[in-house]
Amino acid sequence: MSLRTRLVASFTALLLFVIVVLGAVLLTRTRDVLSGQADERLLAVDDRFRGDLDGASDLGRELGPEPRGFRGGPDRGLLPGIEQTAVVLLDANLTPIVSFPSGLSDEPDPLPDAVSYFDNDSKGIATIQSIDGSIRYRALGQQVNDNFYALWAVSLEEADLAVAGLLRTLLVSGLAVLLGGAGLTWYSVKRGLQPVGQMVDTATAIAHGDLSHRVPETDPSSELGQLGGALNEMLGRIESSFEAEKAAQDRLKLFIADASHELRTPIAAVQGYAELYRKGALGDGDALDNAMGRIGRESTRMQRLVEDLMLLARLDTAQPMAKRAVDVAGVVRDAVADSQAIDPSRSISLVGESTAIVNGDEQRLTQVVANLLSNARTHTPPGTPVSVRLGQNNGHVSIEVSDQGDGLDPAHIDKVFDRFYRIDSSRARSSGGTGLGLAIVAAIVQAHGGDVSADNLPDGGARFTVNLPVG
Repeated sequence: MSLRTRLVASFTALLLFVIVVLGAVLLTRTRDVLSGQADERLLAVDDRFRGDLDGASDLGRELGPEPRGFRGGPDRGLLPGIEQTAVVLLDANLTPIVSFPSGLSDEPDPLPDAVSYFDNDSKGIATIQSIDGSIRYRALGQQVNDNFYALWAVSLEEADLAVAGLLRTLLVSGLAVLLGGAGLTWYSVKRGLQPVGQMVDTATAIAHGDLSHRVPETDPSSELGQLGGALNEMLGRIESSFEAEKAAQDRLKLFIADASHELRTPIAAVQGYAELYRKGALGDGDALDNAMGRIGRESTRMQRLVEDLMLLARLDTAQPMAKRAVDVAGVVRDAVADSQAIDPSRSISLVGESTAIVNGDEQRLTQVVANLLSNARTHTPPGTPVSVRLGQNNGHVSIEVSDQGDGLDPAHIDKVFDRFYRIDSSRARSSGGTGLGLAIVAAIVQAHGGDVSADNLPDGGARFTVNLPVG
């Protein structure tokens, strides 16, 4: 059974219960009120004529020998004014001797069953049937003396007809209310649960691979509207996660392809020289020395590439670094000194803070500055000046490395930190670099909670800026 059907059935059952309870209360109350009115009439008749009956010596003669039915008048003899009340007089053996039915003279009501009242030893007002069982009476009886019993009875026919009419009215109106309520409930539930159907359609579309599908916007103040908004937000995050996963897989495939390509060249060189040596084609002397030298350089290149790849793999898995308070100013000074020792012909200036403390890994931070300086040496002509600026601002330490070379092509600026990305489409490098230097810089800086960017100076030259949080 669907949720919509259960809700409509539950509300309809509740509405039916309310109608039945209210109807039962109303019918019971109406019957009690009408019965109470009959009881008041009986008590009034009893109070009015009890003394007269107690003083009557010959009720048979005064009331007449034959039962008569009429609406008051002299024929009632001793009992004028009680034309709506049936009267039955019985002898000591409870045999009716005189009776006066209620109702019209030409259409009298059936007499009440007075014998059953006294046979049951009823006391006070009681409900009895007519002799033929067609109507009900409210009756009050008494023993007048040792020889006579008297019974007053008021017909409940009009009261029963009124209650029956009320019951029919309640049944018709209750059925109309029940059907109308069920219809309105079905419409309201259908409209209210429409977002649920849309959510099902959205989930089905997503299950078939359409991650861009979203739940239509509804009233944000309603629970379903809030659920739809939360679902859309969750779907957005899931889609972003899938896109990020796909991008990561694409990067991994490219990374593997690039790494394989980078390793293929030195491996082929080593295998080639080893094959020449095995065949005796190198001989002795300079050819052999040159071959051994090439094998050594290519081995060093492979070792450096493997180390860079292992470092990036560790950074990708977010392995914690051994962080401590590091004076970045000292790290920069050491890196500048090392770079000048590698290329004494290049001028490197250092300006800025004399002390700048961050919480980080000193070895990795040294590698960041060294890679930036190495990148400047590699991509600028020999002798091109390089400047390093160290500063502090808004809780961050900034390291800026700039050169006076040709600068970066704007088409490549956003990709210079990608792994194995080459501005030159050719993969050959006279410097023997791995193409991972700037990627390592970006990974280390991100592991420290910072960021790195690249741009061009207004007067020419490239600039790389690292920002590290203090503390």
